[in-house]
Amino acid sequence: MPPGKKQLVLAGVAAGLFMCVTLTGIAVNVGRGNYIAIPLVLLALVLAILSIWLGIWLNRRRIQMMFRHPTPDRLIEHYHATLLQARARRIPDAEAAAACPSALAAAVYGQFDRAREELAAVDWEKSPVMYRVHRLDLLALIALLEKKDSATAMRLAKEAEDLARTEALAQSGRPGGLPILHHAILVAAGDSGVESVERTQRAVGKNTGAIPALCAWAMSLYFDRSGQAAEAARYRSRAKEAAPHFVGSGSP
Repeated sequence: MPPGKKQLVLAGVAAGLFMCVTLTGIAVNVGRGNYIAIPLVLLALVLAILSIWLGIWLNRRRIQMMFRHPTPDRLIEHYHATLLQARARRIPDAEAAAACPSALAAAVYGQFDRAREELAAVDWEKSPVMYRVHRLDLLALIALLEKKDSATAMRLAKEAEDLARTEALAQSGRPGGLPILHHAILVAAGDSGVESVERTQRAVGKNTGAIPALCAWAMSLYFDRSGQAAEAARYRSRAKEAAPHFVGSGSP
């Protein structure tokens, strides 16, 4: 799970636990006829939820602003610092969780050797399937951005898809979903499947950072292929707005 999503899940769990404790306290006070404490407890609950949400928003905003720097150094330093913290807390698979966004940041800036180095530092055979899927998607992205090699990108994306679906079927009996990055790669490589196009287009949004930029870039290639030059140009502009130094935003 990417660090941002993992942070969101952990915050959600913490908020849920705090809410359960708070509701239990309210029920106890109601049972005892103590209604004065209820507004104070509810206020504490609201403040706790707001502080958690604010912390997540500030962290995301900080990462988004880092994408406006001319190099990926600050981004990668941030992810490496997260890795050190995760190691100190003995969080499993910390290396893979930090390597994926670090490699993504390097690839977005066109530092492809650095992206491969970040990925090579991890023993992927010992990593969970979701990280191995993400690694394959990142290698597919590098093939597209570095050499415009759609055939290699599609092959790697297919490997990622097969791996993800096999694991999901083994665990739940149902095919699992795939990350937005995967769909953006498919669209950029020439797959015009309805699901991938719709999910990629929705993810463009108004945010800044790697994923909105990559999705906008993928949509610009999609519209280039369909002969809609104005739409393609609009999405290329959006990609540059989302990540000003994105290596793919300057040309079709």
